[in-house]
Amino acid sequence: MEAVIGGAVVGAVVGVAAPSLLSGFGGVFRPLIKEVLKGGIVAYAAVSEMVAETGEQFNDIVAEAKAEIAKPAKAKSSK
Repeated sequence: MEAVIGGAVVGAVVGVAAPSLLSGFGGVFRPLIKEVLKGGIVAYAAVSEMVAETGEQFNDIVAEAKAEIAKPAKAKSSK
């Protein structure tokens, strides 16, 4: 996951720095830089979605565990 985010950052830096450093070659590298940036954006979106889903699943498990802990306590208190 960190590699994907790192790749996106590198892509962004290359996208910003390359045209100014290589002004004569900017037109040649521009399509490549755009593809790298698009790949980073897509990867970031996929990782973000995966992390959100994992968080939801974790919260569901925690809620289930709390409910199971509360059941025996309620059963004992009603006796």
